[in-house]
Formats: sequence, C-alpha cells, structure tokens
Amino acid sequence: MSQNKAFSTPFILAVLCIYFSYFLHGISVITLAQNMTSLAEKFSTDNAGIAYLISGIGLGRLISILFFGVISDKFGRRAVILMAVIMYLLFFFGIPACPNLTLAYCLAVCVGIANSALDTGGYPALMECFPKASGSAVILVKAMVSFGQMFYPMLVSYMLLNNIWYGYGLIIPGILFVLITLMLLKSKFPSQLVDASVANELPQMNSKPLVWLEGVSSVLFGVAAFSTFYVIVVWMPKYAMAFAGMSEAEALKTISYYSMGSLVCVFIFAALLKKMVRPIWANVFNSALATITAAIIYLYPSPLVCNAGAFVIGFSAAGGILQLGRFGHVRVFPQKQSQSHQYIYDDGWTG
Repeated sequence: MSQNKAFSTPFILAVLCIYFSYFLHGISVITLAQNMTSLAEKFSTDNAGIAYLISGIGLGRLISILFFGVISDKFGRRAVILMAVIMYLLFFFGIPACPNLTLAYCLAVCVGIANSALDTGGYPALMECFPKASGSAVILVKAMVSFGQMFYPMLVSYMLLNNIWYGYGLIIPGILFVLITLMLLKSKFPSQLVDASVANELPQMNSKPLVWLEGVSSVLFGVAAFSTFYVIVVWMPKYAMAFAGMSEAEALKTISYYSMGSLVCVFIFAALLKKMVRPIWANVFNSALATITAAIIYLYPSPLVCNAGAFVIGFSAAGGILQLGRFGHVRVFPQKQSQSHQYIYDDGWTG
C-alpha cells in the first residue's frame, strides 16, 4: 500500500474543518492567559481573579466528561464538532462584550466544554477518515494546535506594542469559526465502522494490555502533562516578568517557545516510535527532562533560561508525555475511542 493511497480520502472538507478547528483550539486554551493584564483591567480584578477565570475551562471539561464521549460514539462526529464550534463562537465573541467576571467565567466554562467536544469528535473522525494512516493524521492535530499556540502570543505581543485593542485578538478567531461552521454544514463524514479489510491491516498489540494498570498510568501521564501546561501557560509570562526582568511583550512569547518545543517533539517521536523507542520509556525520559528543566527555571531565572526552558518543557510535557499517554490509552481501549480521549484530557484538566 502506497503512502499516498493511505492518505487519500473523500472527506477532505471535513478533514480541513477539523484541522483548522484545532489551530483555533490551540489559540482558545491560551487566550485568557495571554490577555491576563487587559482582562484584569476590564473586570477590575488581579492576576488571581483571571486565574480563577481560567479555571472555568477545566470545570467545563470536567462536567462534559459524562456525556460528550458517549454522544460522539452514538450520534456521530459532525454533531459533536458543531456543538464545539458553537461554544467557541460564544466564547470568542462573548469575552470582549462581557460586562463582568461572573459571566466571563460562564464563557470560560463554555470553551472548556468546546475543547472536550472537539476532542471527542475530532480525533476519532480523523482516524475514520484515514483508517490506514490514523497515527500520522493524529500527529498533524498536535501540529495544528502548536501552530495556533505559537502564532497567538506573537499576535498579542504585536497588539501590545502597537496599542491595539485586545478584543481584536478574540474577534478574529470568532470570525474564522463562522467560516468553519459554514464548511461543516457542507461536509460529509465517514461511517464510524471500519471495514474488516482495513481493520486487518491495522497494527495489532503484541499482547493483551493490563487494562487497569496501563489505563490508569496513561491517565496519570495526562494529569501531569496538563498540570504542567496550565502552570506554564498561565504563570510563565508573569514569572519571566517578575524574576527574569522581561517586558510583558517579550514574556508572552515564552509560550511561543513552549509551543515550538511541543511541535518539534511531535515529529521527532513520530519517527522514533516507528523504529526503536517504546512509548513507556519515551515517557519516562520526557518526565525526567520536564522535571529537571522546571527546577532550572526556578533556580536560575533569566530571559535565556525562561525561553529555553519553555521550549524544553513544551518538548517533553506537551509534545511527549501527553501525546504518548493518549496514544497508549486509546490502544488499551480501542472500542471506545472518543471516551478514551475524553478521560485522559478531562482528568488532565482536573489536575
């Protein structure tokens, strides 16, 4: 089977919608943190108030764990992805017009629900669009998320330096989601059943997994990775400003370096895992690397250390631990792909 044939699909419009949604998804999860100063002024609060606001994203994911995985597996991927897009629209258009912190918190919950819905619809849909190249298709998802998180801090820094209203940084993604909605309404999605001929060609596990041990371990990896992600995205810019003497515009770019590291790791491990590296040992290496790097950032803060450290933690935690943990979890529960993605991501946000 040729590589081109493996990647051919009659569902190209649906695939484009999903990848484009993940680009904006990457932006959505860092939007509140990147605009922390502007939002604190708008809602007459401090950094702790905005951190509380950001916690609404985790709450949104947590409450949606009970139903979106089941809805996606039973009623189809398109319906769940459309729900996600509607929630994103409420968030991006609602935050600039929001009159108080309480309503803004509700919108943060909405974007958390949207994140969850997109994950439970998007990942399985891509696996079904590319049943013979699902691994590569999923890797590109992480690439799109990283591109969004790499681009957005640069946009916010540019707006800060040029005194441009922060709201444009939310309205533009909202407009793009309107376009995605129109594309989704015209797109078609594949059946959720994989043909037997295709299933026989898919890689099989060499032995039966220890469900509780391996499943729980992969979820714990997700908790560790998402906890690290939350700390870095919310507090790294503030830490760089307070202890490394960086300006706000420069400090916000540490998240771009974080995303670059994540992007690099995705492609490196995609190649290594096919040849010589077992996922469990790769995760042990990444966990140790992230821990050591975090300690160095804490002990020796400087602009160089903050930028380089953000890159390394992005490489090890976001690009490595989370992706490998999710990959292992789905292999343990292959018949419940949407719910598998749901559990590892939502338990991670709980952390």
